[in-house]
Amino acid sequence: MTDWLRAALRETWRLVAGVTRRPVETYEKIARVPSPRGAVVFIGGLALVAAGASAAVAIAAGSGPARAAAGFVLWGPVGVFGVYLAASAVIWLVGRALGSQATFEAFLTAWAGSYVPTAAWFVGLTLFHVLFVPSGFLDPSAVGGVAGPVVVQVVFLAFSVAAFLWKALLLYLTLRVVGGLDFRRIVAAAAILAPVAIGYWLLGLSLGWFKVPFI
Repeated sequence: MTDWLRAALRETWRLVAGVTRRPVETYEKIARVPSPRGAVVFIGGLALVAAGASAAVAIAAGSGPARAAAGFVLWGPVGVFGVYLAASAVIWLVGRALGSQATFEAFLTAWAGSYVPTAAWFVGLTLFHVLFVPSGFLDPSAVGGVAGPVVVQVVFLAFSVAAFLWKALLLYLTLRVVGGLDFRRIVAAAAILAPVAIGYWLLGLSLGWFKVPFI
């Protein structure tokens, strides 16, 4: 078990470091030798962090143990891990329908890499809250709690756009390098996946899962 965990953590580190420093080379390697074990451990870690944060917020707000437990489950196994598995499956199925011969394990590994910019975005959002909201520099009632002086809004917007473009690049590499699709089929895949993503965001907003559409 210890050897398995060590190997999984090494794969996780290689995935995160590769996506950050050499995304093209990393996805070429994923296409040849997928590492779903490291991907699952990485997403599992994010799920635990999200679940713990949700439970902590519920407790700090004075909610009872039942609400805290519900937040732990919804934001951990369901909100992060479940969405990751569902998204990986949808992207893989779309890729297969358009002619990709890649395995589900390859898509599972590749899509886990796209959660690196997502995690970075949430860290950035948290820092904005910690640095500005408690001091009253930002208006917590604003959308997402990120408002106030123009410079702060511009910096956060630029950061969000950069994270989105990073994620979009990794989706492109998933379809092109791992999935083996040409540009025409990638455009077709994007046309199919975009309404699904928008529908998910709108559903999350309407149900109160989050205040702003996160990536």
